[in-house]
Amino acid sequence: MHSAPPVSPAVDDLEAPRVTLRDGSVATVRPSVGADGPAIHVFFHQLSAESRRYRFFSMGAPRHQLVEQFADSTNPRRALTLIALRRVNDAECVIAVASYVALTGSAAEVAFAVDDRFQGKGIGTLLLERLAVHAARHGFLTLHASVLVDNIAMREVFRDSGFAIRSELSAGVIELQLSVSASAEGVARAERRRQRATAESIRPLLTPQAIAVIGASRDPAKIGSRVLRAVQAAGYTGRVYPINPHATELGGLHALSSPRELPEAVDLAIVAVPPECVLSAIDDCAAASVKSLVVITAGFAEVGPAGRIRQDALAERVRGYGMRMVGPNCLGLLNMDPAVRLNASFSPLTPAPGGIALSSQSGALGIAILRLAAERHIGLSAFVSIGNKADVSSNDLLEYWESDARTRVILLYLESFGNPRRFARITRRIAREKPIVALKAGRTGAGSRAAGSHTAAMAARDAAVDALFRQSGVIRAETIDEMFDIAACLDAQPLPAGSRVGIVTNAGGPGILAVDASEAAGLLVPELPVETQQRLHSFLPQTASVANPIDMVASAGPDEYRHAIETILAASEVDALIVVFTPLDEARTTEILSGIEAGIAAARAAGISRKPVLACLMSDSTDRHPLHVGDETIPIYTFPENAARALGKVSAYAAWRSQPAGLHWAFDDVDVEEARTICQAALSRGETWLNDHDVWAILDAFGLPVAVHSLAHTADEAAAFASIIGFPVAAKLSSTAVTHKTELGAVRLNLATVEEVRKAFGEIVARAQEAAGAEAVDGVLSQPMIAGGVETIIGITHDPLFGPLIAFGIGGINVEVLGDVRFRIAPLTDHDVDDLVHEIRGLPLLTGFRGRPAADINALREILLRVSHLAERVPEISELDLNPVIALAAGAGCRVIDARIKVAAERPRPGRASVRRPSDASASGPATASVAL
Repeated sequence: MHSAPPVSPAVDDLEAPRVTLRDGSVATVRPSVGADGPAIHVFFHQLSAESRRYRFFSMGAPRHQLVEQFADSTNPRRALTLIALRRVNDAECVIAVASYVALTGSAAEVAFAVDDRFQGKGIGTLLLERLAVHAARHGFLTLHASVLVDNIAMREVFRDSGFAIRSELSAGVIELQLSVSASAEGVARAERRRQRATAESIRPLLTPQAIAVIGASRDPAKIGSRVLRAVQAAGYTGRVYPINPHATELGGLHALSSPRELPEAVDLAIVAVPPECVLSAIDDCAAASVKSLVVITAGFAEVGPAGRIRQDALAERVRGYGMRMVGPNCLGLLNMDPAVRLNASFSPLTPAPGGIALSSQSGALGIAILRLAAERHIGLSAFVSIGNKADVSSNDLLEYWESDARTRVILLYLESFGNPRRFARITRRIAREKPIVALKAGRTGAGSRAAGSHTAAMAARDAAVDALFRQSGVIRAETIDEMFDIAACLDAQPLPAGSRVGIVTNAGGPGILAVDASEAAGLLVPELPVETQQRLHSFLPQTASVANPIDMVASAGPDEYRHAIETILAASEVDALIVVFTPLDEARTTEILSGIEAGIAAARAAGISRKPVLACLMSDSTDRHPLHVGDETIPIYTFPENAARALGKVSAYAAWRSQPAGLHWAFDDVDVEEARTICQAALSRGETWLNDHDVWAILDAFGLPVAVHSLAHTADEAAAFASIIGFPVAAKLSSTAVTHKTELGAVRLNLATVEEVRKAFGEIVARAQEAAGAEAVDGVLSQPMIAGGVETIIGITHDPLFGPLIAFGIGGINVEVLGDVRFRIAPLTDHDVDDLVHEIRGLPLLTGFRGRPAADINALREILLRVSHLAERVPEISELDLNPVIALAAGAGCRVIDARIKVAAERPRPGRASVRRPSDASASGPATASVAL
């Protein structure tokens, strides 16, 4: 077992049609088909002589037969060509071609060429990444390339790619050999390139120097009019061009009849025209070199199949022109940066500037969210309503806000995931530096589904969402109000070093509520040491309670609050503080709040700067102005439970962030090919459950600790095996047609004699034949009885969006009744495994309970890592149950007692978009493999 690099980002996005270039524009990339021959021919003939020399080692145009070979990607074991496409002058053109051709069964030669107009934008690197993934998928281990010494740009592409490279120079040509295996450095470089390119692509949307409002109107009720008013009211610092063919002046600005009349290449166009006019507006914007779009117009995928077709055409058009787009069917976007002051939406509200960025998938909720932020006095750095997210998604915005210095906290309102694996990679990286709070709507929409395994039956869609957030460090909010509760704490206060909280109050009831809510939120409310209690008694009345919570009683004034806060924050037993104030005399509220601020200021002056403070003002006032201590803001909450829940989630996030990043693990003793061969052979019969022989063979191929077993077809065989392994033994039905053997009475335990084994064999077969027919009986499986240990379940189920989920919990026949099973999304890191094991309610059974020995948790960890590896490397497995897995005493390992595996046709990886291709009239023949940028 050894650590392995994370999966390359190119793997998950291998067939995603859009790639983002270094300058922020986009292109479409896909494998070539026969119908691409003419376009590829034009591409090579339009290359400059120098680019053709780099590509073919000759300045002449390539032969027609050779070009036709580039249009044949039907056999990727022989050759594959990727083409990049962009609309140029209203026509779709090939702007780059990258190919590999097989040299041997494990080596292929690669070649690149990029349109001279698009060189220097990173297309070569993107195509190399994708070619490497395609090559690895089809069995190649190395890629070879020949590069002219003076082709500096392509040499840099290979050098900066992150692939392990060997090179040698011969007669002015550098011969390169690249390993296609992903390395940690290569993956990290690819992620950095992608983040920078994505951020650059979003920049024109959020920091435009000039904007156009297409559909601006004199009618104040129309969206275009509202957008123009919002832009002007926010004080946008750039240039504004209203577009309306029936007006010459709008909002005091000169109006243009078409985007084609724009006097400059504006960064952003806001489109608010009828849906049937949107495509022509996009064409006009492209002709005017507009960089990005916000399409507010509705009437697309949200209205049904016809709208979906219209939206697909819109996305294809925008992508073809290399632009980025927010929407359609969205509220718009806002950037509260004082240097920009952009309200490109129809919201009448412009929030105060601050450090919180918010992406909302719901336009309908957008205005309500902005209003709530204003009521809570929470400043925003930006707000984007992504609507139908036909192009720009929350993932893109995350990568922009990752490097945005003004954004300290990121909030997400999500209704769906487009590419959850990319989301996990991005958030896992960003959350190490900036907290992310997400509210996911639709918790109960999917529910549990009927399934043939315990694992699948318990894996509701929300379990996958919860696992995704936990693994990637995303803080999950339950409501919009809680999302802002958490954000206010994160934006204004330091992260706590631990989960111990002190509570100061002037009323017993709210103090008790704060304690209950704190403990329910996973916080600890420790009793304070005697020395701290004595200091508190020195200035509080004897009737005060000072153990924690500190109830200063109703008479507490500003001085009591000040000294109590200063004392509690100084206590080493406390990591955070909740201050609760119930006004009994409204006239004293201002001075007591000043006392609270003074206590915090004194503690900060004494060097106690890393302990967060949250305040609860239990007043009927609707104004929730935060408190201020110098430059520090103290968030105010209406009820103690709100403060405690927010602090609990912030504390859990701080604990996640303090851990080192988890490692993925690989294993040298697994035989992936054997396991896949077994599964593919079974799939010749269609989707099916494997027989016991194949199940145990797959588990053996992945080094899983299966119990000794033998499949008997007669009573004599069962008795003979029992005599060899020793009594007592267990006997159970082997059948692909029976899911729950115990319910059928097809399991016998503690068989102590040969006679008992023979009798059990006969009874099991008879019951199975009566219930399911003679053809359902494969035999009877015999195993030795294993004494002691804890029954656990480990499983795999495949979510159509999230991919393989790994389950772990307390197992046995009552697994679904107990429901003590938790899930994580594969692939698992070692930290994911630890969290998964420690999350179940039955953990005390594994760590030792009432004199029982602790189980071998390290062995369970390894099994989970191996099962995760199995889920990733053998995609034909759709469901797997290992139940029970007996966890023996520490050092004694584990044993898999029973197992079921279901196979199904391999599904596309989550997040891959379908690629529309022209009809294929394939050609054949070898490709050349020299290199040009």
